[in-house]
Amino acid sequence: MTNNLNEKRSYAVIIAAVVSAMIVMVCGLATGLVYAVRERRQAPPDDSRLIAGYLLSDAAYSLRNSMSALRLCNEPEPAEEINRTALVHAVRAETALECHDDDWAGNRSKEQFLNDVATVLHSYTPEQTIELSEKLYEYSAKFYVSVIGGAEFEYNGELIESNGVQEDEEQVEVTQEQKDEAQKIVEAALETERSEFVGAWGEHMEFYIERDGKTGYALVCDSKIIEYSLMREDDAEHTDVDEAERLALEAAKACGFDHLTVKWSVDLGKSVGVIMCKSYGGALATDDCANAVVSGGEVVAFSAGKCETEHKDIPSVKKTEREARRATKDGDKGTLVVRNINGKERICYEYRYDLEDGVHYVYVCAENGKQIQVK
Repeated sequence: MTNNLNEKRSYAVIIAAVVSAMIVMVCGLATGLVYAVRERRQAPPDDSRLIAGYLLSDAAYSLRNSMSALRLCNEPEPAEEINRTALVHAVRAETALECHDDDWAGNRSKEQFLNDVATVLHSYTPEQTIELSEKLYEYSAKFYVSVIGGAEFEYNGELIESNGVQEDEEQVEVTQEQKDEAQKIVEAALETERSEFVGAWGEHMEFYIERDGKTGYALVCDSKIIEYSLMREDDAEHTDVDEAERLALEAAKACGFDHLTVKWSVDLGKSVGVIMCKSYGGALATDDCANAVVSGGEVVAFSAGKCETEHKDIPSVKKTEREARRATKDGDKGTLVVRNINGKERICYEYRYDLEDGVHYVYVCAENGKQIQVK
């Protein structure tokens, strides 16, 4: 997408990132920053905003540190690993910024910066991010100072413009028939009161939507809605987790993604985050998730992610969970999952550990009972 498109969608992009950030909180992809959190200036009394302030401080610190480490890279492999981690921190920061501060006008520069960071980390090659590492660090450091101390933050798209690299999706022309067909899909699935074609990028068509007085956007690809987001009401009534899971699965089916299973649900107080994925013989394809945010009894954000991936060469389970647990240290019962490790489909048992520095995972191969990955 272009920067202009990011500008059009910035009010809704943050909402769509909520569940992604919850994956971080649930799966522990980043460690906590205790001391930085303690130094956080007094937040408003609302508990949810206080928690969002903690998450924002932590995410900003972690993003800055990742960008600092990127400056040391001279090969694509370590840079690619840092890119994946930093992308998580950028999403966490986007989410926390939206939840912590309703000053949309005052946050425009921060939102644009985080959107562009996500674009660079997701769309650019590792070599290109290495070239941009100094500028990524420069603005990440300024962003952290602004978050912690309230300093003014100025950003005007320098990350995208300075590199001279365009995003991998260019605006394309589509026929009126294609527009009409996609519009019917949006109206039927989301029960919108209004939908208006915005543009087409790559294989995606975007629509501006309105429903029940809320505005947002929807992306259509291959006759499916791969992403949509609506404005969220701060005073919306709480939806219980069971109902949220039901609504999330219904929304996924309406968007064209059926046969999904709920993996995680996170009660955020005013909303519930639901992570869904395909199940193959009881093994969850955890790398390929669809995410939803439920607020006020409706799904206000949905993203299909990579859940269309077909896992065709999954090895057979040869070890029981009890046998696999022998390769762990006092772990709780493991969850059978499908993962792509080093380009190969593997079936593993996933074990979670809550340690003093954060949450870690051990993956034990269900074929031979040996540890295959630790995160």
